[in-house]
Amino acid sequence: MRPRMKQSKPDMKNGKAEAAGKTGLRLRAEESLKKRRTASDVPGTEAGIKKLLHELQVNRIELEMQNEELRAAKAAIDAVFERYNDLYDFAPVGYFTLDAAGIIGEVNLTGASLLGTNRSGLVSKRFDSFVAADDRQAFHAFLGKVFEGKGKESFEMRLLNQDSLMRLEAVTSSGGQECRVVLIDITGLARAEAEVMRLNRVLEGKVSELSAANEALESFIYSISHDLRSPLRSMSEFARIVLADYADRLDEQGKDYLGRVRRGAAKANDLVEGILELSKISKQEINRSQVDMSGIADSIISELRRSDPQRRVDADIKEGLTVFADRRLIELVLSNVLRNAWKFTSKTKDPRIEFGKTSADETGPISQAGLMPKTGPVFFIRDNGAGFDPAYAEKMFLPFHRLHGDSEFEGTGIGLAIVEQIIRRHGGKVWAECDREKGTTIFFTFG
Repeated sequence: MRPRMKQSKPDMKNGKAEAAGKTGLRLRAEESLKKRRTASDVPGTEAGIKKLLHELQVNRIELEMQNEELRAAKAAIDAVFERYNDLYDFAPVGYFTLDAAGIIGEVNLTGASLLGTNRSGLVSKRFDSFVAADDRQAFHAFLGKVFEGKGKESFEMRLLNQDSLMRLEAVTSSGGQECRVVLIDITGLARAEAEVMRLNRVLEGKVSELSAANEALESFIYSISHDLRSPLRSMSEFARIVLADYADRLDEQGKDYLGRVRRGAAKANDLVEGILELSKISKQEINRSQVDMSGIADSIISELRRSDPQRRVDADIKEGLTVFADRRLIELVLSNVLRNAWKFTSKTKDPRIEFGKTSADETGPISQAGLMPKTGPVFFIRDNGAGFDPAYAEKMFLPFHRLHGDSEFEGTGIGLAIVEQIIRRHGGKVWAECDREKGTTIFFTFG
């Protein structure tokens, strides 16, 4: 697997460069000799002897300079070779060279480690002696394909006496006498793939169970909508008839009982309507458009004022609050939250309702608690009505979970569950901040 340096063929350009190098070396040697020469260096002899001595001295200096350059070149080559050896030996995969019979020619330290032996005992040994018996025939077929020279070949196998799965990737060398092989331990990858397949099977089972549960829920909701509302209407209507036709025969307690029957039937009917609405939202397609929330909020407050003209509520609706969302669903969100605020301020002196927009920086610890995104607008509806214990803030959005009894405030416990589902379907989040003395703030974002 270690690359061999190729010898380049001599050409005219290389010859000229070599000649120029020698000329330069000669000139440098001449200069060096001039600096070293003294009168005693040249004996009083004939001109020919002097010339010969001069040449010998120049040649000696040339050799010294060549040796120095060779030593520097060798040091550089040694440094490169050392780095190459480190990269080769400590690579995260095994490197081998094999001949057509599968005899190992070279191997790095990682390769020896993967085979569970020392490198010194691997050279000239058959690679298939480390292959699990069941995979040897396939290994030789793989090696045959490699030496056919059609490109890179891959093969997965198990090692002898090891519970590990390996992948071989090999190509032939340029001479075709040996092939270069990479050995990769894919045991962890294989286990991860098996675990993914197992989890996929589990998920498919859960999806099947969920589908069955959804079908059962839809059947239940269908029964509620068709089989429960009719008896509730009958109860309420018969109670009304008894009160109207037999009022003179009933005492006050009897009238009170019938009134409770009617109110109970009405509340049960409201619960049914809430459940049906909650079910529809989970299946309704989201049709987004630019929605003027400020305008919708103004309309809801105006309707509440008309329905309850005796009340004086200070409503501060900030202008220009818009969102790209499903208009009908946003109307449901604002209607449920604003109607709650109107209801829970009914026993408050100087009631106030505010609808506005803020940001993560202005909501303090909320962003730090991971309840909201770090960017984007945060809308809120705040009231100064009856608050509640902050410990129960998360339970506000659970279906049928009410934090106030019917004796304090009427309700079904469905409205905020509908709000949470709509906001979640829009990719947003909803949460509450509350205080028994200061009221409640509902925050919500959109994705």
